[in-house]
This record gives sequence, C-alpha cells and structure tokens, in this order.
Amino acid sequence: MRGTMKRVLLLSAVCLAGCPEVGRGPAENSPPAKADPAPAKADSPTQADTPPSKADPAPAKADAPADASLGSVLEDAPLPLASMLGADPKTAESHLGPVQGKGGQRKSCVRFVPDRAFFECAHAWQRYADKTGHFETIEMLYEDGQAASIVFEGLRGDDAFSPEAALQKVGLKLPGKPTESAPTEEVKRWSWFNSEARLLIGGRQYRVEVSNIGGDWDKTRVDVILNDPLTDAQKAKILATPAADGNGGGAEGSPE
Repeated sequence: MRGTMKRVLLLSAVCLAGCPEVGRGPAENSPPAKADPAPAKADSPTQADTPPSKADPAPAKADAPADASLGSVLEDAPLPLASMLGADPKTAESHLGPVQGKGGQRKSCVRFVPDRAFFECAHAWQRYADKTGHFETIEMLYEDGQAASIVFEGLRGDDAFSPEAALQKVGLKLPGKPTESAPTEEVKRWSWFNSEARLLIGGRQYRVEVSNIGGDWDKTRVDVILNDPLTDAQKAKILATPAADGNGGGAEGSPE
C-alpha cells in the first residue's frame, strides 16, 4: 500500500513539472488577443467636436451668405436696375428722362457664350436724358420688346477715377477681377465676363464693361450687357453674320 502511494505521488510531481495544464485549450496556449478598446468616456469630445484634419475641407461658416460670391445691385443704386432690365420699354422708360436723339434698330442680336453668336431678333436702342443727375445720358437696348442692356455715359464725380468706383456709381458690386485692354490708344477698358461678374438680374446673366478716356468721369461709360445662354428658340435662329443696321448698338462690342 505504501509502495502504491509513493508511485502516485511521484507521477503527480512529474506532471506538475512538465505536463500541460489540464483543461487549457488551443486558444489559451496562443498569444493573448489585444484587449478591446476602452469605451469612450461620456465627457470625451466626439468627432463632431474635434477640428477637421488638413485633408478635410473646413466647414462653411454658418453666418456666411449663400450668395457671397455673386455680383449684386446696390441698395442705393441711382436707378432700379432689377425693375428696368427685363421689363417692357414703357416700364423702363418710366425711370428715364426725355428721349435724346434718334435711336436705331436691326434684326439681329448677339451673345458671347463664350464665342460670339448672332441670332435673329428685333433689336432696338435709344438714348435718354438722366433725370437722377448722376449721368449725362443713358442708352437702353431692347430685344424682342424687352429691356436687355443698359449703358451709362458721362458719369459725375470729383473723386479719382477707378473702374471699381465707376461700378459703384451705377449701383453695382462685382466679385471678380476685370480684364484690362486698350481698344484704341486713348481708350482703356475693363471687362467682367460672366464668370468674373457673376451678375444675375431677374435670373439672367450679365457681363459688364467700364471704358474711360484720360481718367475723366465725363468720358466714362459703363455697359451692363445681357449675356444669358441662348435658348433653344434662339439657337434655331442663329445667323452667320449680323443683320445690317444703321447706327450700331451700345452693347454689340466684342470682349477681348
């Protein structure tokens, strides 16, 4: 009996020293798995609270106006451009002085979208006196019975000339930088095409030009020119060359 007990104790000691532990499966013998990440503390900043990474665009400011990059008609503009452009001749003329000289007409209009395109339309133009006292004359251009463009000639002012100041005097503010050119040796011109002017009046696109001779305000001219994309009906009336006319309208010039 004592011999049997000695053998049992001896075998138990050997197992404790060299045998694998009983009941430990394969997973228990493998390296321990990484611990699960600790849950975020309730008061920890969330992703929405942390600043965006450099790769992410910065969020827009909540108080930034949606149309901050668009051109605009100033509230103190001498003439109500939004009420005049797109209106019938009678409505447009109600804001103007007496007719000055003889107007003109032709049977074609032009757009630069971006290439110059002439199309058939009833195009007429007429100069008027300015009853606001801000300009020498104002020319209106009409397309198919609607006021399409307006030209301010002979601006008033004692301050130094600049194209931006000229825009302000007619009641405009444009976001883009103009293209400067010199159509003649004396004339300087600053042009805001659609993408620079970003001017929408009555839902239609306009380009703008400022022309000046010698820095004199009385030799300054500002053209606000309809340059909306052609409609399907206008595309069907595209002409190879402009229709003949007598005098030439104020907004027919070609952008540089």
